Amino acid sequence: MTKFITNQNIEINLELASLGDRILATLLDLFIIGCYFFLVGLLSVQVGDDSGLVWIFFAIPAMLYSLLFEHFMQGQSPGKHVRDIKVVKLDGGAPGIGNYLLRWLIRPLDILFYGAVAVLSITLSRNGQRLGDLAAGTTVIKTKERESINSIKTLKKDSDYQIQFPQVKRLSDKQVNLIRKSLKIGVDGLNYEAISQLTDKVKEILQVTSDLPNVKFLYTIIADYEHLDK
Repeated sequence: MTKFITNQNIEINLELASLGDRILATLLDLFIIGCYFFLVGLLSVQVGDDSGLVWIFFAIPAMLYSLLFEHFMQGQSPGKHVRDIKVVKLDGGAPGIGNYLLRWLIRPLDILFYGAVAVLSITLSRNGQRLGDLAAGTTVIKTKERESINSIKTLKKDSDYQIQFPQVKRLSDKQVNLIRKSLKIGVDGLNYEAISQLTDKVKEILQVTSDLPNVKFLYTIIADYEHLDK
């Protein structure tokens, strides 16, 4: 487990993806790309393409493979999905398109010397980051212990902390503990449907609205509650 600090001053524990899992995920993705180009080659023969236009046209999706899949599959490529790992930001949140783009742009440097640069960077960096991760502020974790949380606790109280939802005073210790338990890791990982329903219920009780992602909203509620003067 590795500790990360969220923007809401919450300490969370996430399990970093092992180097072996990341390598296997990459090999699976390369296999898929290889199969894709094999089919492109068959198509090129079928249409009698002598100019190479078929190859040029179909090479573009392959070049964008990791960027597109990680963006639309919420941090996972097919290989990562099979190995139960995914890309997250260092605060445990979901990366944006800018984070994925940086990882993709720097990938050519990571694969230098048959991937030795990436392996060395992942091994030596504290948070298991390749160069693209270092630039994007991301890392790769096990999804079964995703932003689902092994332990959630507030760090020492910061006198400058700004409570975002003062309505949390309406919650009881029992209700807040329920939120904590709902965020803890289950055997099958985080139940996003249950978290969504819990978030809606908390908003209803507090009579608040928020554009924060569900998990981050619940982090904030816990932090606000613990910083509330009682």
